[in-house]
Amino acid sequence: MVIAHEDQDNSHPYWYARVIGIFNADICYRDPESGNVDTQHMDFLWVRWFGRDPTYRSGIDAHRLPRIGFVPNDDDFAFGFLSPEVVLRAAHLIPGFAHEKTQDLLPNDENNLDWRYYYVNIFVDRDMFMRYSGEGVGHKST
Repeated sequence: MVIAHEDQDNSHPYWYARVIGIFNADICYRDPESGNVDTQHMDFLWVRWFGRDPTYRSGIDAHRLPRIGFVPNDDDFAFGFLSPEVVLRAAHLIPGFAHEKTQDLLPNDENNLDWRYYYVNIFVDRDMFMRYSGEGVGHKST
């Protein structure tokens, strides 16, 4: 779960992703002007992004949990990399059992069926609930 970078009025305050892999690397950078080489350690996450279901009204006022689903693999932003520093916390996702599993989102993998939708459990603990209700000190109001 990371802070969303959207400016729309009705946008969801968070983006969600499933971590596929955790990596670290020593990166070498050569300054084009001076020619100096600098080595830096970097940690990063390989993720598969979830997208919010725009047809589903959710939140505290709607009395419904937010519903998300995997971004289809043909979308340029279905997979990506993140710095672990931007991750707020883990989120508890509940599979949408009524919507069954699908292979449409990752069609080239015959052994991989994904749930069509997941629900974000905003009541998993106090911190998560305060993030969504906006009543906690330092929490962004949703």
